[in-house]
Amino acid sequence: MAKFGFLSHSDMSIYFFRAPIMRELKKRGHEVYAIAPKGKYTPNLEKEFISVNYDLDKASLNPFKVSQNTANLTKVLKELNLDFLQTSAHKSNVFGTIAAKNAGIRTVINLIEGLGSFYVDNDLKSRVVRFVMEKLYKKSFALANGCIFVNHSDPRYMVDKNLITIDKVFCIKSVGVDSKLFDEEKYLDAKMSHKKVVLMIGRALWHKGIREFYEAADILSNRDDVQFVFAGDTFEGNKSSASKEFLKNPNVLWLGWCEDVFSLYKSAYMIVLPSYKEGFPRTILEAMSMSRPCVVSNADGCVEAVEDGHTGLICQMKSSVDLARKIKILLDDENLARKMGYYARKAVLEKYDEPIITQKYLDIYRQFLYV
Repeated sequence: MAKFGFLSHSDMSIYFFRAPIMRELKKRGHEVYAIAPKGKYTPNLEKEFISVNYDLDKASLNPFKVSQNTANLTKVLKELNLDFLQTSAHKSNVFGTIAAKNAGIRTVINLIEGLGSFYVDNDLKSRVVRFVMEKLYKKSFALANGCIFVNHSDPRYMVDKNLITIDKVFCIKSVGVDSKLFDEEKYLDAKMSHKKVVLMIGRALWHKGIREFYEAADILSNRDDVQFVFAGDTFEGNKSSASKEFLKNPNVLWLGWCEDVFSLYKSAYMIVLPSYKEGFPRTILEAMSMSRPCVVSNADGCVEAVEDGHTGLICQMKSSVDLARKIKILLDDENLARKMGYYARKAVLEKYDEPIITQKYLDIYRQFLYV
């Protein structure tokens, strides 16, 4: 049996997104290691897997600090004597790959779940970070055995920029969703009001389309049958984030961060994500699994998650007018909304359910190692 490691800068990421694959590998008799800085979810990982912690300054771009972190990680990985390592997130992909190859790990697979805000903004800092990131990725991709992407647009960009060769590209849309957990039949109705709830869940960032969501609420404010609801945090002092003052709008109920996403989905009539760029939006996948129709922008990632006119509607990116128009279509046609919700759930069961996605990962692993 083999030794599989899953490396991330976040124990939460491993616990919520890698665990289904890790459980399947463990079930097949392999040794499975969760490798991340110690955090809130480390005790959960320790109950199921071999948990290994390492130190990482997540925010630092200081070359000396990064080099030191990489050297320390190399030492940690060398002691584990792994046969296979999967990394995820930019820092873990780049420096984790370098550390892994320095540690003598034969097979390293990266996972890119989205390129992030630096590929949305075009200010000087974003351009500099993109330049440095791509230089580093070119080096780490050359060392890695392959990279899994969650959509088609991101690998197309990487290949066109000559950062990765096409033979190292794999695509598995989404990281999967637990359809048994995200099932509307499991949860009692949790009505926020007697009105139709148009829900957006996420971070209050401009590139997530928060401005367009609020402007769409203003456009449709003359209707008495709808309640716009935003569930998510703001990041005070961050220029990419909406302020608390902006979020306190009479036409939108701002809930702040909510742990009980199931009740939110259950109470919603539709889910909205007018983002400027996504990997493969998890909130949309969860909403689809809960039989909710979705309205998303025509941004990368979003257009691969929603089939326009079938599981939801697609609006023009950065257009609050078109967003409001698409929301209105579903508000005015309950049969259409119900039908789209049905087909959304069906799409999850056929393509995105966790066992299906897990098998796709195992098929890729099998190209490098017996699983």
